[in-house]
Amino acid sequence: MRYRIICAVGVAALLGVIVVAGAAVAQDDMPFPQSVTDAQGRFTIKFPGDWQVVTQAQSMIALFGAGPANAGSRPTVNVVTEPLTNALSPQAYATAAGRLARVTLHNYTVVQESDATVRGRPAFYRYMTWETNTGVTLYQLQVFFTEGMTGFVVTGSTVNQTERIRQDMPLITRIIETFGVAQAAAPTN
Repeated sequence: MRYRIICAVGVAALLGVIVVAGAAVAQDDMPFPQSVTDAQGRFTIKFPGDWQVVTQAQSMIALFGAGPANAGSRPTVNVVTEPLTNALSPQAYATAAGRLARVTLHNYTVVQESDATVRGRPAFYRYMTWETNTGVTLYQLQVFFTEGMTGFVVTGSTVNQTERIRQDMPLITRIIETFGVAQAAAPTN
């Protein structure tokens, strides 16, 4: 299957959408021209050339990328980094984040979640929906990674409409699959 962090059949069945794996995006094999490295060297990620990407060195949201506008909204991908109080697996990190999401996000609903592997690195993914303060329901894919005492959450979002999900999520998934965590430097003496 082309996408390692998505179970296309399970998500499609839940949404009532038919998605043919590998045929969801016509330009599936085209490389992304924008390669972005975090200002602190913690991660890299790639984007299509028509996406606007902003990085922030001293913020929990280390990167925010937005695709072209479509019917008044844009697909987005952001990367959150945070220090952990102890080393966690990606699943344990996702579980902790899920507890917070349940109490802070309106109409938060998990669609699907599972362990995953992205570029050979253990991860945990979660598809979910929630409603913003303005009444817009978002469909999101969150992928959790950990490296030592740092947690990373890569979130892709689009409007929770069948056509937008079919159009935006395969591209968001491809972007997230380019995410790479920098290996922790070995201590020097």
